[in-house]
Amino acid sequence: MEHQTKGSMTVFFSILTVLFLSLLCALAESARIQGAKVKASSVLDLGVFSLFGEYDRYLLEEYDVFAFNGSYGTGTFSIGDVEERLDRYMSKNAKPGTTLFPMDTEGSQILEYALLTDSKGEVFKNQVVSNLKSAIGTEAAARFLEKKRDAEAMEKEGELYEQQEQTNHTDLERLEAEKEQAAAEETKEAGVVEITPEPETPTPANPLDVIKQIKKTGILGLVMRNPEEVSKKTLEKDQLVSRRRRENGNMRLPGKQSGVAADAVFLEYLTSRFGNFREPKEKSGLAYQMEYLLGGKTSDRENLKKVVNKLLFVREGVNFLCIGGNARMRHEAELLAAALTAAIPIPGITAATTAALLLAWAYGESLLDVRQLLAGGKVPLVKTEQSIKLTLNNLIHLTEVLKECDSGGGEGVDYEGYLQILLVGGSQKEYPMRALDLIETELRQKENYGSFCIDHCIAGLSAQAEWQFKPVFSGAASAFLGGRLGRISYVSEKEFCYQTG
Repeated sequence: MEHQTKGSMTVFFSILTVLFLSLLCALAESARIQGAKVKASSVLDLGVFSLFGEYDRYLLEEYDVFAFNGSYGTGTFSIGDVEERLDRYMSKNAKPGTTLFPMDTEGSQILEYALLTDSKGEVFKNQVVSNLKSAIGTEAAARFLEKKRDAEAMEKEGELYEQQEQTNHTDLERLEAEKEQAAAEETKEAGVVEITPEPETPTPANPLDVIKQIKKTGILGLVMRNPEEVSKKTLEKDQLVSRRRRENGNMRLPGKQSGVAADAVFLEYLTSRFGNFREPKEKSGLAYQMEYLLGGKTSDRENLKKVVNKLLFVREGVNFLCIGGNARMRHEAELLAAALTAAIPIPGITAATTAALLLAWAYGESLLDVRQLLAGGKVPLVKTEQSIKLTLNNLIHLTEVLKECDSGGGEGVDYEGYLQILLVGGSQKEYPMRALDLIETELRQKENYGSFCIDHCIAGLSAQAEWQFKPVFSGAASAFLGGRLGRISYVSEKEFCYQTG
C-alpha cells in the first residue's frame, strides 16, 4: 500500500509566493520594456537609414554628392510623403513575427530637414568640402592663396589701366577742342589773304584710328577664328533653381565649412566637375559651365563674352605695366607721337598722344593674349620685353596679327588656369547656387529625370516616432494582484545627415 502525504500552505506563505512571483514578473517586464525601447530606437534608425539609402546615384557618381530625392520622381515635394515612406519601413521592422517585444507605432514625424539648396547652397558646399578636405585640403589652400595673390594683383593693375585710359581720353578731348579753337581763330585772323602753303611732311599712319575702329567690332570676332561656332545653348531664367521660388528646409547642419581652406577645396571641386570653352560639356544645359559660374548669364555666348572681357581687363593692366615701364618701348611711342603731332602746335598733345599709344599697344597685346588662350595656348602672368608679341609698327595691322595666334603655343598659364584665377577673385558666395543650377540642368537631360529638382534633395533630417508597448510579463502580476496594466508609450528620435566632416 502506497503511503500518501497531505500537504498544505499557510495563507502567509501563499501571499509571500504571489508577491515573489509578481516581483519576478515586474523585473522581467521592466527589462523587457528597456529592450523594447532599444528595439524601437533601432527600428527608427533602420527606417531613417533606409530613407538615406535611396540616395540619387547620378548625384553621387557624377558629382560626389549624397542626397535623396524627397519628391521621389514626381516633381512635387511634400515632407508628408517622406514621413509615409518612413512609416512603411518602420512597420516592416517593428513586426517581424512572434517576439518578446510586441509594439505598435503611432506614426513618425519629420521634425527638421535640410535641402542641398538651403542657405544659398551652403549645405551642398559644406558636404563637398567635408568629403574632400582631408584629401586635398592643404595643397588646395596653398594653390588658392597663390591664385588669390595673382587675382588681386591683376585686378589692381586692370583698374589702374582703366583710370589711365579715362584720364588720357579726357586729355585728348580737351586738346582736340583746343586744336579746333586755335584753327578757327587762325582762319578768322587770316581773312582773305592768300597764304602759300609750305610743303607738307608725310604723316605716318595713326594706330589710334585703327584701334578706335577695332573697338567697335564684336569682341568674340576679335579673339576667335570662328565666332559663329560658339555654343548656342541657353537656359530659361525662371527655371533656374537660383532664380525661381524654391523649397526651404528648417535644419541647421553641424560643421559649417568656411575660410580659405573651404573655398580652396570647393574651387578644386568646381574645376574638376564642370566643363569650359576648351573642354565643353555637350550633354548639359550649358556647354561652358565654368564661364557660367563666373558670368551667371543664361547663354553660353553671353557667359563667354563676359569672361573674355574680364580676361582682356586683367591682361590690359599687366601688359600696360610692362610696355609703359620699358624705356625702349616708351621711347618708340614718343617718337611716333612726335611725328603724329608735329603739325599741331598745342602744348601737351605729344605727351597725351604718347600715353594713348602705350594704352593702345597694351590693348592690342591683350587681344593677342586672349586669342591665344582661347586657341589652346598659354600666356605668362607677367610679361617681359621679350615676351611682348606685338610691335608698335604692327599695331595698324592688328587684325592680321591676331590670326597668327590661332595655332596656340606659348608658355605660362593656359585658359583653365586663368579661369581659376578669375574664380578666386570672383564672388565666392554665388558659386554654390550656380553650381546647383548646372547640376540640375544636366541631370534633367537624363531619362526619367525631366522633372528633377535639386531643391527637393534632402541631405539631412531629424525624425521622431511614437510607440505603444503591449504588456507581457506584467499580465501575470495583474492576475495575482488584481487590476490591469495598460500599454506603455515611448518616443524615440533620430538625427542623420550625409555630411561626414
